[in-house]
Amino acid sequence: MMVDVEGPEKSVQSLARKATVHAFGTKMTPHEVCSRSRASLPVYLVGVICAITTICGSPSRGSWAAEQHQHAGVKLQGYVTVVTSDSILVFDKKNNQEVQILTDKDYTSILGIASPVTVWYTTQGGVNRLEDIEYSRSGTFVPIDRLRESIQRIIILPKAGDVDNTQGLINAISSYLSDRAGWYVAPPELASEIAKRSKSELLDAINPDSGEVDMQRYLEAQRSWITVIANETRSDAVLEVRVIKVKAKVSGSIASWDDMTEPVASRKARELSPFGWMESRGWVYAATADMALWSHDGKLLWKKRRGFAVLGVQSGMSPQYHERPLTEVYQDKKAMQRWLQTTLGELAPSPR
Repeated sequence: MMVDVEGPEKSVQSLARKATVHAFGTKMTPHEVCSRSRASLPVYLVGVICAITTICGSPSRGSWAAEQHQHAGVKLQGYVTVVTSDSILVFDKKNNQEVQILTDKDYTSILGIASPVTVWYTTQGGVNRLEDIEYSRSGTFVPIDRLRESIQRIIILPKAGDVDNTQGLINAISSYLSDRAGWYVAPPELASEIAKRSKSELLDAINPDSGEVDMQRYLEAQRSWITVIANETRSDAVLEVRVIKVKAKVSGSIASWDDMTEPVASRKARELSPFGWMESRGWVYAATADMALWSHDGKLLWKKRRGFAVLGVQSGMSPQYHERPLTEVYQDKKAMQRWLQTTLGELAPSPR
């Protein structure tokens, strides 16, 4: 979980840093302290540091870990504007310009437009190459308990994607949050209607000739229309949901993508394929839900990106895929409930 606000967590982690520096005279992670010989430290100090580690967990890359990791390249903080299979275009907040960076990994199923990132890149022969990157696929930006307490009414804003029949997922999310979190969920049609009126502001941030995005204007417009939707519907928060099509890697007839796994062949077909060469490999199209929860004044509270369902499956022993519509996915009520609990559980935990 990534926290982007000052609070007790940062104070406790600061205490852990001071304790480790005091103990050894150098920066070490609390886990490194716990793994050292306890004879080299007073027992009470080891206990304090290990307890802090248990409470807070290991620091994510981008905090303490980034301070220790040495990068040879240039550091850039900004927002993703374009993602291809072998490059990313990042808007540099400090210098107000876009920088294209070649990558060795395909980030198309990981990063979306306006995703905040920190990158390190090297330049040779006028070509920028990615050395390292930090991004958050999901996380809460305020303490989760405070988030739940501050919300009583929300509205879901479905965003246009490239997957058909997504209304069933929107309805399922709405019902789940209403039943489990006890929130009043306003009809998403209201949000869509209001968003249409604000769409021109977002389009103004995009250069029609070059397709380049003015990220400052884009983000300002985004916050603006979120605020309008919340105010006009008297909602405490707006949950933005976009369902997109991505490529899922297939190995052993199992597709994996965006923290999700799902078989592409029936159990019977997999049982009848004892030889590796008969198992499916390669990739298949799949649907991913990209969600962001915004406060009524346009602040990001929580976000989550998780795979939802494969869009192609195999029949019998045939290696050919046939289309799997989402309407078919919705019929498996148990699978839907598992997905909702896993994906939205931190917002609306299951009753004990």
